[in-house]
Amino acid sequence: MDRVRFGRALGYGARHAAKTLLQAADAASTPGPARPGGTGSASAPAGTPNPGQTQAARVAKQVVQAQQTVATTKKHAGKLGRSVWTPLARFSSVVWLQVTGLFFALIAMFLAQGAWNERGAWRLPLGSHAATKFYVLAVAFATFAYFAVSNFVRAHRRDRA
Repeated sequence: MDRVRFGRALGYGARHAAKTLLQAADAASTPGPARPGGTGSASAPAGTPNPGQTQAARVAKQVVQAQQTVATTKKHAGKLGRSVWTPLARFSSVVWLQVTGLFFALIAMFLAQGAWNERGAWRLPLGSHAATKFYVLAVAFATFAYFAVSNFVRAHRRDRA
């Protein structure tokens, strides 16, 4: 469905819903005909001098019911949000830890390759350029390998919790 047809269908649905809502509100606010047995809204209970007060009481009761419905809906929406967003947040944090762990592992792999190529320099004196390069590569490899492993461990712990 293209955007224009979707917009038209959405607009029609919104207009139809608004008209239905207005018709329901009008039907709820108009007094109904008297029902058999004296239970209609037009028949005022005995002892009330003004039938307008009963309509006001009925409207007030409807307002209170509507407010309770809104409060209940908000409460359930909050629970729905927690039940949807909490697992999603946990899942996304686990995936993020795994992605960053993979990134660190790739960097560690390239640093290990460089250290392997310079492996003969570990016997040279510390002042030489090749030995310094090897030791820097080895320390950087150890650091990034630690970050990679710790990210995967944290992701595993967070996934189990």
